[in-house]
Amino acid sequence: MMISMNKLLAQFFTIAVACAFLFSANATDASDANSWPVSRGNAASQGTSESKMPDKPRLLWTFSEPSTSFEATPAITNGHVFIGDLDGGAYALELETGKLIWRKKFDDGFSASPAYKDGHVVMGDYEGLVRCLDAMTGETRWEFSTDAQIDGGANFYGELVLITSEDGGLYAINLKSGELVWKFATSDQLRVAPTIAGNKTFLGGCDGKLHVIDLDTGKEIGDGFPLQSPTGSTPAVAGDYVFAPTHSGNVFAINHATLQQEWLFSDAQRSQEIRSSPAISDGKLFITTRNKRLLAIDSKTGKLAWEYVFKKRSEASPVVCDDRVWVGSGDGRLVSLKLATGEELWQSEQTGAFNASAAIAGGKLVIANDKGSVYCFGE
Repeated sequence: MMISMNKLLAQFFTIAVACAFLFSANATDASDANSWPVSRGNAASQGTSESKMPDKPRLLWTFSEPSTSFEATPAITNGHVFIGDLDGGAYALELETGKLIWRKKFDDGFSASPAYKDGHVVMGDYEGLVRCLDAMTGETRWEFSTDAQIDGGANFYGELVLITSEDGGLYAINLKSGELVWKFATSDQLRVAPTIAGNKTFLGGCDGKLHVIDLDTGKEIGDGFPLQSPTGSTPAVAGDYVFAPTHSGNVFAINHATLQQEWLFSDAQRSQEIRSSPAISDGKLFITTRNKRLLAIDSKTGKLAWEYVFKKRSEASPVVCDDRVWVGSGDGRLVSLKLATGEELWQSEQTGAFNASAAIAGGKLVIANDKGSVYCFGE
């Protein structure tokens, strides 16, 4: 029996749309131009986006919850923005419009960033409870309890959710079941997100060490690299090196295969405690310090390339997109700087303080402040 050309075209169109949807859904689970699935953009915590941004972004929408405050970086994927507030609110917003898709209210707040994979949104709260929510509905799929506050966002390795706690533990939890697979314990608090390269994860700890963990076994490789002081900064990995800032203001470049130091950046003339996490791109490491500066450090030599001075201290970690560094500060300013020189190219001023990093995906930058507002900038 012959099938008409119209029916053939209709069937082809249906299959093509289905395949395109499946490809899109799978592609955005990893860091790409249209997604920012984990707190530092990708598994290696590089703080970078492959997206494109306009030269002069404009404010596209604002979502406001005036009775609360945000300190977490959003996650972006599949046209959705996910974020939690300090009063226990969890939200899914439409990236294009800022329209509320769902809202859930829990007993304890979220300072850690949400993380997304395969339709799961993972969030850790003040009391150490890890929740896995359905990305489409916000319904709870499972819960897992640690023994202390969670400050760092989750990361993923295969079917494992990796998340740290102030109880000093790194937990590997099955993404689908919520069951503990293994736990690695340190001697002091962990406040960072796990950084991944290959089958290793890297953790800076309040015990003053950089720990390297084999993700297949949950066992530590070596005895940890001595950082000389505590750190709450999520390290970044690029090539053979892991870059780890500390509370004392030092930044280490460490060969992650040999655990040997490549260089150490330190500025003895100025106290510059570092609590933010680095972004790395174009041969430079970008980091904010607590003396109102954004530093660009040559990633090969550890030498200062340039610095930018804020009017008020920035607690936020910088992100890199489209040959520019983007970062918010405590006076409500959001700026973009030229990657090569630090020249200011654009700024926008809002109320409140930006204490969390931006997320950039799909040509849009999303950032939240301590006054309960989520802003989206784009074209």
